[in-house]
Amino acid sequence: MLYCDDYNQKNIGECYSGCGGVSKPLLNKIVVLDPGHGGIYSGGVHYGFRESDINLSVALKVRKKLARLGAKVIMTRKRDVNLAPEGSTLDADLQARVDVAKNSGADIFVSLHVDDVPNINLKGVTSYFPEGRSSGLASAIQTSLVNEICVVDNGVSPANFYVLVHNDVPSALIEMGYLSNPAEALRLMNNSYQNLLARGIAKGILNYFLCR
Repeated sequence: MLYCDDYNQKNIGECYSGCGGVSKPLLNKIVVLDPGHGGIYSGGVHYGFRESDINLSVALKVRKKLARLGAKVIMTRKRDVNLAPEGSTLDADLQARVDVAKNSGADIFVSLHVDDVPNINLKGVTSYFPEGRSSGLASAIQTSLVNEICVVDNGVSPANFYVLVHNDVPSALIEMGYLSNPAEALRLMNNSYQNLLARGIAKGILNYFLCR
């Protein structure tokens, strides 16, 4: 399995390369990472893989990378759980994720997902931002991901996902690939590929803060 790191990684002159001697460029930044789904809300399930597991695995890797850069990283979940009390609605679970950002004084909120559609041939990465607001965070992560891994660039689009439109802080929802695509599903469950995804997301977040 070949990734861009193996043969075609480009130096695109990202802002993070200009950190100089700053060892903790994200010091005092609060990042909320939201591994989408969890608990009774498993998300897509294909080929024996669950979306909620992939989202959490990548998010934990992103957390480690951001922590090394000095960021305070808050996870909406660290285990396979839903956030709202038993018997609550899906909206209540989504609101609980938004509340984590509100109650933590977050600088940004990033929700990680993988896509699930009827067309098994679709593949690639897509990033979303709240409709009517800035696309800066989503664009920074999308650009970094596309340059980190050999992946189809599906672009950046506005969306009305609950965790985006109900958030007061800059927010992005990242679809890291298609679980419905059998080849991409295998990549998404691969630890090395997850590390590349995590690195691309972390670099994108760093670029967002340093390039503003």
